[in-house]
Amino acid sequence: MADKEATVYIIDLGASMGECRNGRTETNLDWSMHYVWDRICTTVAASRKTWQAGVVGLRTDKTDNALDEVDGYANISVVQEITPMTLTTLRTLRTHIKPNKAVEGDAISAIIVAADLIDAAAPQRLKYNRKIVLVTDGMWPIDSDAVADISSRINDLQIELTVL
Repeated sequence: MADKEATVYIIDLGASMGECRNGRTETNLDWSMHYVWDRICTTVAASRKTWQAGVVGLRTDKTDNALDEVDGYANISVVQEITPMTLTTLRTLRTHIKPNKAVEGDAISAIIVAADLIDAAAPQRLKYNRKIVLVTDGMWPIDSDAVADISSRINDLQIELTVL
């Protein structure tokens, strides 16, 4: 097992994540972020430079990613590049995680952006545990045209995908 880890959290920041559902008093985003903050805080507490994390926002008001010129990658923003997590980066990250007004954005495209981030930060020649965690309420359609190709790419890069 590798001592190095690169994880990208894809966080759905769309308008529906600002709603309270299923009898909860907190928003879908706040409720789902309990898991993400716990995982990131564990990384910070470990204080290991070889445990790195990045964050990609899905259904954001702005588009800011390496593929933003290509059709299908709108409303996806890299909130934080893959870096070792510190208390300072955690504080900064918390200010960016809030519901946006956007209702569009494709999760499959966000997975491609995340996979590209991991491929750049943790190249295949180095032994890394590579993970993508997608956190969403699933309240929007997903473009499933290229799922087989993307699944193959994720397998080739040895990335573990978790959908919450």
